[in-house]
Amino acid sequence: MLYPSRSELPDHVPSGRVLDYDSFQVDAPDGDFAAAMVRLRDSGVPDLFWTQRNGGHWVATDAAFIRQILEDAETFSSKAMRVPKEANPTPPIIPLMIDPPDHAVYRRLISTSMTPSEVKKLALRAREICVGVIDQLEPRGECEFVADFAQKMPIAVFMGMLDLPDEDKPVIMAFVDRIVRPDAPETRMQGFADMGAYTMAKVRERKARPGSDLISKLARSGFGDRPLRDDELQGLMSVLMLAGLDTVASMLTFITRFLATSPHHRVQLRERPDLLTNAIEEFLRRMAMVNLTRELVRDTQLGGVLLKAGDLIVAPTALANFPQDGSNWLEVDFERPRHLHATFGAGAHYCMGSSLARAEIRVFLEEWLKRIPDFAIAEGAVLEVKAGAAVMMPRLPLVWKPRNS
Repeated sequence: MLYPSRSELPDHVPSGRVLDYDSFQVDAPDGDFAAAMVRLRDSGVPDLFWTQRNGGHWVATDAAFIRQILEDAETFSSKAMRVPKEANPTPPIIPLMIDPPDHAVYRRLISTSMTPSEVKKLALRAREICVGVIDQLEPRGECEFVADFAQKMPIAVFMGMLDLPDEDKPVIMAFVDRIVRPDAPETRMQGFADMGAYTMAKVRERKARPGSDLISKLARSGFGDRPLRDDELQGLMSVLMLAGLDTVASMLTFITRFLATSPHHRVQLRERPDLLTNAIEEFLRRMAMVNLTRELVRDTQLGGVLLKAGDLIVAPTALANFPQDGSNWLEVDFERPRHLHATFGAGAHYCMGSSLARAEIRVFLEEWLKRIPDFAIAEGAVLEVKAGAAVMMPRLPLVWKPRNS
């Protein structure tokens, strides 16, 4: 357990709102994280509760509460992105841990690399990589999807944006994993230190020999006559490394786990290409796997419960996508009317990379199902879900019948 210690119960927390809950543990033996979170919510836990684990913090399970937390940046600050407070890095990850209005100023430094025209170029590169990887895998009749695909295609696209050498990938992935899913607080802090040393070395290289990549662009950026400070550059590089190297790979893995168990949905996607855009949104809604944290800026009431300034609150995005209105939101329905989901967050901190993520998922579905239309989870495979700020499956063994066998 990452932070097993229990805090003292604050005076303002009602005893009926206390639950022994660890945000870094999830009971999902079938690999379905979102369903595990829905089971937790539907087990009768309060819609807002306090856990004394991980330094002590609130957890919201009500969809409306979660959306309110994410949209109200004046009350729920992003200066803490993880529980407990001491787990948050210094310098802060920018713009992830910066509140409005400064958030928008830093955000613009990256968002110009995520315009529709830039995403279109990146999608072409994603397709080239995707086809190449799948064509190598298909004759084998089996793969370990996470290592063999999910950590190749989206990560190769990202590393191309930053002009990072392929041989650096194992080193980069190692410190990202130590940050996102550490086994101890010291591991996470060391991960940040290693990532900072690596990224700032790259920044210094690009300042001396700039290119057309995003690191070079940031290295030359500033506000007016003031160039970006080293702490600002390190914070901006941190958000690129953590967002670009982990979340899309995890989303592809959860989508693939589902498709491996549902021949009907595979057939639908092959025979009804007109459903693909809706299907991508449905997968995003259904497979959300990020636990966002906010810090109370001021005392406020949420659902009639007093939250005090300085309290931390965890908002699982998965539960924002499953309203308690009697509908079967766990069902994957490609013809479901479009539902406003919180998979990419909400409000000022809505994910800058959402368009690229959608494009990469589209490329994957089109090219994988064209070349490997039928596949299954390997018999006897043990599926594990590891929880952190982002949730992932470490392994997903797949099998299929090669075309020429």
